[in-house]
Amino acid sequence: MTQVLDRERIAEWSTQEPQRPWTKKPVHLQVWIALAALLPAVVVALMFTYTDLPGPVLMVVVYLPLQLVASGFAALATKGRQGVADSVIIVNAIGATLFSFIILFSVLGSLIVRGFEALWGEDGFRSSFLVQNNVYINPSTPLEYGGLGHAVLGTLIIVAIASLIAVPIGIATAIYITEVRGRAVPYVRFFVQAMSGVPSIVAGLFILTVLIVSGAIGQSAFAGGLAYAILMLPTVARTAEEVLRLIPEDLRTGALALGSTRARVVLRVVIPAAKTGIITAIILGVARVIGETAPLLLTSLKSDQTVLNPFSDPIAALPTYIFDNVALPYPGAVTRAWGAALVLMVIVLILFTIARILGRDRLNKSR
Repeated sequence: MTQVLDRERIAEWSTQEPQRPWTKKPVHLQVWIALAALLPAVVVALMFTYTDLPGPVLMVVVYLPLQLVASGFAALATKGRQGVADSVIIVNAIGATLFSFIILFSVLGSLIVRGFEALWGEDGFRSSFLVQNNVYINPSTPLEYGGLGHAVLGTLIIVAIASLIAVPIGIATAIYITEVRGRAVPYVRFFVQAMSGVPSIVAGLFILTVLIVSGAIGQSAFAGGLAYAILMLPTVARTAEEVLRLIPEDLRTGALALGSTRARVVLRVVIPAAKTGIITAIILGVARVIGETAPLLLTSLKSDQTVLNPFSDPIAALPTYIFDNVALPYPGAVTRAWGAALVLMVIVLILFTIARILGRDRLNKSR
């Protein structure tokens, strides 16, 4: 039997608002949720007002257990025993998320507030702090003189050297594992995973003992770039491998069926389809190494002057600049360290933004 619907009924149905009964909660459930949320907060607020206990201790020792107990009673009264476990999981998940956000914003807030003191003075923005070096100053020199321009340049040179070494090798390793699939794939994957757990100081010691002590190279930006490349390589390789695995196999088989060689399929089909993911792999690799200090203390050392030759002399970098100034007993030096940390964070943010924009543009063009 076929039912015919007239236009008036169809128009009437189209004007009806969709009903969402799952969003409507009973009154008693809303009351229990409100009590479970308010009672622990009231107790902690009273204890914070009339006691000398610090806020973090109250949040961890008092509020979280009370919230777990209150949500458990609310779930038991509304959903029975089966809801108790759900309430405990939900409270722990929300609490862990809030705790993570609090820690994150606390660190970012401290970094921005204290780092801004080095970038902004009574006379306005200190552009000299970003472009000058520390050749003619000492730790007690006022912030109006000297800066970290030489450290910013050194960081960019070292990271560029590490990227030129690690990115091609890492992508080639990922292609060998996912596309070539030779007999050595298990061994290559094992070594890549083993390298991902190497401490940063070990990478610096390796370059120091093998190349610097032997006299092959000196302590310079190139040595620091080699140490960074050791740390950057497994991140790029593993991330690129996971990205290449996401490429549909139909693209490969279709290109091969049209007569393309394996190499042409990889170069013309697989890699262009994975450009955005490969850019993400490079971003993660740069983020892995750009803040490392221990390898640079052994390979590139430090310098107060601007060094342009990456193969000749020791060179400054932002991590070593922060390490040197933050331990000095001078407020100005500590402020310089906070300012350098803020500049380092801004550089990473700029690099991430540029890479994302380039990856998005290329993805849109390919579509």
